[in-house]
Amino acid sequence: MIREDILSGNFEPGRKLLLDHLRTQYGFGSSPLREALSRLAADRLVMAKGQKGYWVAAISEDEFNDITSMRLFLEPEALERSIERATIDWESSVVAAFHRLSRVEDSLDVAPVRLSGEWERENRAFHLALIENCGSPWLLRFVLVLAEQSERYRRQAVARQAVPKETLLREHRAIFDAAMDRNAGLASELLKVHIKNSAVGLAKTLFTSAEKAG
Repeated sequence: MIREDILSGNFEPGRKLLLDHLRTQYGFGSSPLREALSRLAADRLVMAKGQKGYWVAAISEDEFNDITSMRLFLEPEALERSIERATIDWESSVVAAFHRLSRVEDSLDVAPVRLSGEWERENRAFHLALIENCGSPWLLRFVLVLAEQSERYRRQAVARQAVPKETLLREHRAIFDAAMDRNAGLASELLKVHIKNSAVGLAKTLFTSAEKAG
């Protein structure tokens, strides 16, 4: 529950997480809350400052660019490997995930704030379905860590329609079609384009807006 509140932006970056407040909000005692915060600190979603307590990890343009760079390095490789090892079960999983994502994306312009959380779940499920057949648990683990780190940025930007739904639909469809055609090289290149385009739109919305507000 704390993880979701951080990823969704309900707990804004830099906010101090007070145990008394968390006990009241979630109904758990101090020990399980401290354990949860320690785990989130290991995932770099929370920062522990000695005996002073815990804070929601800050976000920055430099970190976002670093995350994007690593995604471009690892995720296309995972996709290529996954397609090269393609099975009927893998294909069925990708088809189902793409269908669910497309249904949500088609309604994004109607209620972007309300649907941002649902879109994020389906978007992550689609990207995971594409790469989960890569055959490397470590590669998959690193990609998933990066996906979660980028989620804090992505969900806020999607709610503000940083990337038009038509662009999301078109790029996801192109990746899906290449994957179904077993064209690993093309799918990998399309994924890189998708990651780069999304990153530009997200950065422009999040950081340019922040600069103007400052």
